[in-house]
Amino acid sequence: MSTFFLQIHCEFDNYYSTVIEDDGRVSYAYLYEGEDIIGDVWLYNQQQAPTTSFWRAEDMPFLNPTEYLTQDAAIKPIINENEVRCEWTESKDDGLIEVGIYIHDKFIASITSGSKPGWSVLVVKDGPLALIY
Repeated sequence: MSTFFLQIHCEFDNYYSTVIEDDGRVSYAYLYEGEDIIGDVWLYNQQQAPTTSFWRAEDMPFLNPTEYLTQDAAIKPIINENEVRCEWTESKDDGLIEVGIYIHDKFIASITSGSKPGWSVLVVKDGPLALIY
């Protein structure tokens, strides 16, 4: 199982960044405002998805269970930074920052300030790790 870590700064406001982290079991994205995490979303499981959604603190970060996942939720893990990109947008009305996360040129997830969790195209049911996009 491969591991991966990358921080990508917003191109129009360097105060914001996204950290993509894969510990070899599961991958998450975190939206940062300075040093503070202001949003997060599950990206993919590397290990087989559990069949139940019983979470224990010692299992963090959590794998997303099968009941929440689309049939095509298994994606190839990120192994280098060229396989991931972020698209940043800012709302003109309220200045809200949103980041779209693409893995292997496919849109996977979105995070905004306060979205804990954010949205994913790989889930079929809203859950504690990702909401339906």
